[in-house]
Amino acid sequence: MKVLGYVRCSTDDQALEGVGLEAQRARIRAWSDLSGADLVDIVEDAAIGGMVPLAKRPNGIRIEALLSARSPEVDAVVVARLDRLGRDASETLAYLKKFASGRVGLVSIADRLDLSSPQGRAMAQMSAVFGELERNLIAQRTSDALTQLRATGRVYGSIPYAFKGDGGRLVPDQAEQAVLARISVLRDEGTSYAAIADRLNRDRVPAKRGGIWHAMSVRSVLRTSARIAVPTTNAAVA
Repeated sequence: MKVLGYVRCSTDDQALEGVGLEAQRARIRAWSDLSGADLVDIVEDAAIGGMVPLAKRPNGIRIEALLSARSPEVDAVVVARLDRLGRDASETLAYLKKFASGRVGLVSIADRLDLSSPQGRAMAQMSAVFGELERNLIAQRTSDALTQLRATGRVYGSIPYAFKGDGGRLVPDQAEQAVLARISVLRDEGTSYAAIADRLNRDRVPAKRGGIWHAMSVRSVLRTSARIAVPTTNAAVA
């Protein structure tokens, strides 16, 4: 049986044991040796997230082409884990149906995937669902962690406008707090975000990194500061 290996690794995945590109290649080669399959090639998509559609990846498109080819060059595609195809359950299930009914089969080593049996197809569907669940849980945990950091006034990511970092905690930047107070007053008076940005730019008030203000940056500054549990000054810029 001729097979084509496919490996993918997102930036986050590269730090996880057993998910790096070389680890995936080694697993595919070992499986091919043990099963007696003819490994034609291994193609890779490096630094590509699992939510990027297979057909929009540099080498994922090659897998997509195999599924629609009348005379495919290989008998099956081999992946180390099913989530290397993708982390979106609906897309993964759609591809599983194509593999199950098409000319090219699919082997997922870690999942022990066997699309030739009803049990194997059921397990594949469950793996896809749990892959998406894992992604959603990670996103929720990240969001909760950021919310907790903001609520306790600790540094998280880039320092927000009107604050500065001091020993891992956010403390008010008095000059920017004064600008924030001015923005708040103007907004309370009904001034639009765009008009506030124009006024700040006209008065040569720099944005966080010395750039110019835009309507969306004014809106973001107000919303972010409202979520940070750090006392602010009531001073306003005349």
